[in-house]
Amino acid sequence: MNKISILIFSIVFLFSCKKPENVDLSRKENLEKIIESEFVLYNCPGMSYIIVKEDSVIFSGANGFANIEKNIPFTVDTRMMIASISKTMLPTAIMQLSENGLISIDNDINKYLPFEVRNPNFPDDTITVKMLLTHHSSITDAAYDITSFYVMGYNDYPQPLGEFLEDYLVEGGQYYSESTFAEYKPGAQYSYSNICAGLLGYIVEYVSQMDYRDYCRQNIFEPLGMTRTSFYYSETPIVEIATQYGDMNFQNSSDKFLTYPDYPSGHLITTVTDLSKFLRAFIMNGEFNNHLLLTSESVNTILKEHKSGNFKQGLIFINHDYNELNLWGHSGGDPGMSTNMEFDLQNKTGYIVFVNRTDVYPQTLYYSLLKYANEY
Repeated sequence: MNKISILIFSIVFLFSCKKPENVDLSRKENLEKIIESEFVLYNCPGMSYIIVKEDSVIFSGANGFANIEKNIPFTVDTRMMIASISKTMLPTAIMQLSENGLISIDNDINKYLPFEVRNPNFPDDTITVKMLLTHHSSITDAAYDITSFYVMGYNDYPQPLGEFLEDYLVEGGQYYSESTFAEYKPGAQYSYSNICAGLLGYIVEYVSQMDYRDYCRQNIFEPLGMTRTSFYYSETPIVEIATQYGDMNFQNSSDKFLTYPDYPSGHLITTVTDLSKFLRAFIMNGEFNNHLLLTSESVNTILKEHKSGNFKQGLIFINHDYNELNLWGHSGGDPGMSTNMEFDLQNKTGYIVFVNRTDVYPQTLYYSLLKYANEY
């Protein structure tokens, strides 16, 4: 074992034996040691992270590689598909349309669709926009084997979003199944659904008369200065995006990227730096960089407990307690990517972490980033 390996092992051993609440995280060097410890412990190929307080970045960095084979380092400007964190754009877009009087989240979704969506088991019960936003619509992903819909390669999905959804949700469609809808009433139970996220994106399209990807670019990304963010591969230089690694030995890395039809549910490509601007807008009650993304009333509607269970469900955003902290946010995961974004509204702090490997969610790191922010 060489000296560098011994040093890294010693750091991992020392800080993996300490709980973050017992570490002095007012000192940046201690945070850096925890980051290194967690990076090695979880055998990450690459990682980027950022901490914000109010409207400012107070700490950011990256470890490892965006592409091991080509020796490309991971940086805070490395782009990565962020999986289900992408869903947080949906309530933002919906509430913008609500502010303009174009939609009400309490209305039947069929008011905003060109085809009718009803649970055939309860045809007289309406499905509202809010039910989609809280995963209580009775629409399920049971008939949606997403891997069978993957299109491999660096290409945008060829089938239009609305066409795919009509095929899945309307009887007679090529993807329709008896399990498309649950055997309980709309609003009765929680069932996390990527199809519902796709349907919300299509509602934005139908109401705004814009492609959802273009709507987000024009009304969210560009106003916030998110210049390295897009749902399109065609707008993302391939040399800037992280390679996706599927296992701990990095044996199944591939430059063959993938996409799927319900892209609003998970296909946003961005950097921790860019996404932090969106995060800071929510921390600052809807405003960032002199741009009002949402009114404070809309932010409060999104970050409000609409349903409760093991966690509190806002509009897409999830609320939970971690030690002494109360956090809002969302995580994401797809083959070769693990992401998390959370924020503490009371202290106006938050963090984002990207890892280009499957199923890496280092809770000690997350808590340490927030603790550093709250002691900053």
